[in-house]
Amino acid sequence: MSLDDSFLPLRIGDIALGKPLPWPVFGPNRKLLLRAGYVIETQRQLEVLLKDGLYRSASWSSTPSRGKSAPPPAAQKNEEEAVARNYGFEELKPKVGDTIQLQIKEDRYSVKLMGYVKGITIMVSTPVADGGVMLLRDGQPVVVRSFSGKDAYAFSSSILRVCNAPLPYLHLAYPKTVQSVMVRKTARAEFNLIGAVTNVGGQDSRPVRITDMSVTGASFITGELVGEKGDNLSLSFRVKLNEIDASLATSVSCTVRSISTESDIGSKAERFRYGVEFMDVPTDVSVLMQNMIYQKLLEHA
Repeated sequence: MSLDDSFLPLRIGDIALGKPLPWPVFGPNRKLLLRAGYVIETQRQLEVLLKDGLYRSASWSSTPSRGKSAPPPAAQKNEEEAVARNYGFEELKPKVGDTIQLQIKEDRYSVKLMGYVKGITIMVSTPVADGGVMLLRDGQPVVVRSFSGKDAYAFSSSILRVCNAPLPYLHLAYPKTVQSVMVRKTARAEFNLIGAVTNVGGQDSRPVRITDMSVTGASFITGELVGEKGDNLSLSFRVKLNEIDASLATSVSCTVRSISTESDIGSKAERFRYGVEFMDVPTDVSVLMQNMIYQKLLEHA
């Protein structure tokens, strides 16, 4: 059975508003999106979720009983990778100045949290596009996404008021609940970063392409062997955070955990894919890497 055969697409009539979901719900990439028991409260929230496609495991009945059925291994693995919870926005302890992603129709924009009044409003800076402040209107629906500590959160909202003085900012409707998912240390974000690796044993620096990264390790591709399993390497790359033009060069120590070969499309040359585990990363570098990884995860949330 293929992965697609083990999941069933959900339609708008399959989900009842205001009632707990009878099964876990997965997104278009078959990653856990909502746990069984989560309550979708509004039609708008449901429409936003269904836009990219929702699925449930074929092994769950439409009204499963606790303890009588279990998700298949693939679904269980996805559940282990994320812990979904419902919070009040204030419980996430967001800080003024936090970067927030605002989705308006199909486009996403980075804005700053300017403050909030519990139960009334959330204030954010007005998005900027093409060098100018965007023209928005009261009542316009938006989706808000961001990180707080190790939690990624999202909720549907709308613009209560567009303000232009003393500076451009927006009042957003305060959400009743916020869906929050704890991001595991093993959560990996896809990248296409050019870097360099040096074998601590004395080999000269070699160019690599970093394809994914978590706060505990990374995967990169190189045209030649740069070490064996267990070797200690130094991986160098530049960190560029959202809205910051300058990038910062950094190096982290790592140990080779896996090596595999790949064929380079259009050429007979072999490429080597390395999986490495970061070792003794300084706190300041770890914070920069975490921010970069979370920002990338947010872009694809």
